[in-house]
Amino acid sequence: MALPKLTESMIRAGADPQSFQRGKALYEDDAISNGSLQGNTLSGDCEGTSAPYYRVRVTLDEAGIREADCTCPYEYGGYCKHIVALLLAYLHHPKRFAIRQDPADLLSDLSRDDLLALTIKLLRDKPDLYDWIEAAISVPGPKGKTPRKRKKRVDAEVYRRQIIGILHSLDGMRASEAYWHVGSLVKELDGVRATAMKFLEAGDPDTALTILLTLLEEACHGIEFIDDSNGELGGFVGELGQPLAEVILSMDLTTVEREKLVGRLTHLERYASDYGMEGNLYLAIQAAQYGWDAAPTDAAAKRRMARESEFDDEWIDEAIEDYGWSEEEVYEHHDWSRPLSWVSDLTEAKLNVLERQGRTDEYLALCQKAKRHLRYALKLCDLDRVPGAMKYAKKHLVTADEAQQLAEKLRALKHIAEALDIGERGLKLKGSKAELGEWLGPVEEAQGRTKEALRAWLAAFPENPSLEIYKTIKRLAEAGWKKLRPDVMSALRKSHDKHVMAEVHLFEQEWDEAIKVAEGRDVWYTVVETVADGVLPHRPDWVARVSIKHAERLMTEANSKNYPIAAEWLKRAKKAYAQLRQVDEWRAYLKRTTEKYKRRPALQAQLRRL
Repeated sequence: MALPKLTESMIRAGADPQSFQRGKALYEDDAISNGSLQGNTLSGDCEGTSAPYYRVRVTLDEAGIREADCTCPYEYGGYCKHIVALLLAYLHHPKRFAIRQDPADLLSDLSRDDLLALTIKLLRDKPDLYDWIEAAISVPGPKGKTPRKRKKRVDAEVYRRQIIGILHSLDGMRASEAYWHVGSLVKELDGVRATAMKFLEAGDPDTALTILLTLLEEACHGIEFIDDSNGELGGFVGELGQPLAEVILSMDLTTVEREKLVGRLTHLERYASDYGMEGNLYLAIQAAQYGWDAAPTDAAAKRRMARESEFDDEWIDEAIEDYGWSEEEVYEHHDWSRPLSWVSDLTEAKLNVLERQGRTDEYLALCQKAKRHLRYALKLCDLDRVPGAMKYAKKHLVTADEAQQLAEKLRALKHIAEALDIGERGLKLKGSKAELGEWLGPVEEAQGRTKEALRAWLAAFPENPSLEIYKTIKRLAEAGWKKLRPDVMSALRKSHDKHVMAEVHLFEQEWDEAIKVAEGRDVWYTVVETVADGVLPHRPDWVARVSIKHAERLMTEANSKNYPIAAEWLKRAKKAYAQLRQVDEWRAYLKRTTEKYKRRPALQAQLRRL
């Protein structure tokens, strides 16, 4: 496959401005090493702050950047700075990326004995791989291949040791360092979850359940010794309810087995709840309790379910005593009685099971009954019934987000024209258009559809304005920019984003307009800093005045934490005085200030650096 021509605007579109600038700085510092290209996948190592390096992978297709992943803990949306650095390195220096063979081609000439010897050497040199390989060799092969027969049942203790090893992998780190690696730890735990789902896909729900229950138990206990301030581990634990529900719905359990499973899950859910990690674990309890049958919804059944699942007599008595409720009110009060809303929708789990088992007609029927229109259209795509999917989607999809998901699916299936059609229609549907516009714009541009790319970016800009999108719109508009700009600026003013407004005026060299923004009401000091730095060569008198004003305010407060910030303002003032050729006036001011605050040693230390 011929790789697409990357542009800097495509990379910018996938990252927020701060991540892009940081990634650009990393690229310029040659932070990328071991760059390689294997098929349509770029990979490389990027220098890190909390680790020696992070591993970065990016998959490309004919429509641009399809997927990007990094082992760093960044999770604020868009590409992290390491991904940006890798893409810029490839954009500007593609020949530095080693061309690597596909692993199958690399190993194809080795005999069985050679492969065995290589594996044994790896296990001896890297004993930590032993449990991983022992678990991996029991995992079913890819879907569609004849499954190999396992000689014995999967030993849950193998996975328990693997999970415990992952959870304790941060033990040797300082607390401040370990904090930043919890995200990577959770990714490894998610690999165990994915392994369980492979067993489910191979028709072995018993093994999948064994692995998931082991994962749930150990991950719950991990919260006791892992700093999960960001909630990464807790979020992972809470999301295990969905895969557990799918596994349970795939099993043929007896009444006794169901009761035991409900009890075990309820115990784990209570434990997780004590740490705020329960998430959607109730889905698994409901699947175990009722299976494919609809959960009862009458009041008596709800009370019974409450007692069987979470509430106990002691808790109910405490609620009655503390709030003066009757027992009936305890069950009826939604803030306290989660099981009253606990009859949750298992439709998604049921659809996943039907899809996994190839029960297509039942799957499509449930989609229509439950009005899961997006899933219906996506399934038609999987069935290579794209025209039917397009027709159905145009009739039933109602939000821009739904359109984007279907468009991404069509793109993955290489139906680029259809993906663009649905994406463009999505811009006219309800809901936020920002993400769809930012996704669609680069794809349209990669296809040479400049006008359509412009429409996509114009749809994204009002909701998520940025200088980079502004620049992209101006570039795409070409000769029509003069006529279009008033509308763009009107959208920007309505967004009330003063920082972007200031950046735009600076970009357009509208110095006085930028100053008006900085002098407006309720403006963050960061906006004033941005404007002061931008207009320094052009309006030094204003920069000198505003810099002295902010520095004086901070110095007067007598808070030593503010002194470094005050010093930064004074540095701007010094540059402004130099620009005005008033060096003597600056020296006189600095001397007066030094004398005025001579009894503040922390401030004096800052002033001496000026």
